[in-house]
Amino acid sequence: MTNIYNLYSSDENHLGISKSYHIQCDLPPHKFRQILMEFRQNNNVGNDIQAFVDYLKETFPESLHTFDYDDVVQFDADQENSAILTNLTDQMNKQV
Repeated sequence: MTNIYNLYSSDENHLGISKSYHIQCDLPPHKFRQILMEFRQNNNVGNDIQAFVDYLKETFPESLHTFDYDDVVQFDADQENSAILTNLTDQMNKQV
């Protein structure tokens, strides 16, 4: 099963999100969280989200896909539209 994870980072001088990372992979949520927690314990790169994404790309090259959206709001809107379309399709299928 493919899962999509969203990671956000912000700079110290920046209020809010400065960079978003969208990751599609076969890792189940509990395994993804475990890897992230272990990575964060590393004092040298533990808070560097880009380093974590690079680590995932190297460790899981076959099942991991990263993608970017120009705006986080656009990604959220796409997710919401997808959920609405799924609900409408389910309702139509029940009526047929």
